[in-house]
Parts: sequence; structure tokens; C-alpha cells
Amino acid sequence: MTMRSDSSAPIAADSNPQQVPIADVLSRAGHELVQLAWHLEHLQRHIGPLIQEAAGRDANILHQVQSFDHIGQKAMGLADFLAALAQAAPCQWLVDPAAAAQAVMLADLSSRLGFTGEEYESCATAWGECDFF
Repeated sequence: MTMRSDSSAPIAADSNPQQVPIADVLSRAGHELVQLAWHLEHLQRHIGPLIQEAAGRDANILHQVQSFDHIGQKAMGLADFLAALAQAAPCQWLVDPAAAAQAVMLADLSSRLGFTGEEYESCATAWGECDFF
């Protein structure tokens, strides 16, 4: 993490393009968690009738499927936590997210978290499309 020596002195945009405020990294990670929770909720609505039908044959299925809801709640809780951290993070705290983003196996997610691709709002354009492999 890099800190500006003078918090009132702006850093030129091209002085070190890899360094971004940690608040921005936290916000992007939180945004991804919100999207994950949204997708889980959307999935639940679509498979709900199938689950109810299967639960008629095996009551244990309903209990196991409740984990979808729990995962969505955890994702939203983590997103809220990251949003609060982002708001509290001093703007002079800078970090290079590139190395951490390289650990992410999904290329588009890695690009968004590493600040190497388009802005994360653009990821919403492909909603509804699904690549299984």
C-alpha cells in the first residue's frame, strides 16, 4: 500500500497508473458481491417451482436449498461490510490490485477487480448470457 506524503497533494493520473485508492478496490469487490447476491436471488425465483415439486417427494431437499438464501445473505453482508470500509478508508491509501486480481481465475472478474478492463458498470451489459464452459 502506498500513502501520499501530503494528503492534500493530488497524484497525477499518469504518475503511477497501477496505484488506486483502496476505497475503490473495496467498492468494486463489494459491487461484485452485490451482483452475486442478485444472481442467486434471480436463480432462486426461477428454480423455486422445481424445488417445491421436489420437496413434495423429499422434505430434506427444502432444507438443503435454503443454503442458497444463506449464501445470498452472506454476500450482501460482506458487500455492506466492504462498503463501510470503503467509506472509512483514507483517500491517500493506495494499493496496486493487479497481483491480487491475477489470482482470480475468471478473466472478466479479474479485469474488473484489477482495474485493467472497462469500468465495472459495463459488466452488466452481458446479463442474461451464461457461459457454462
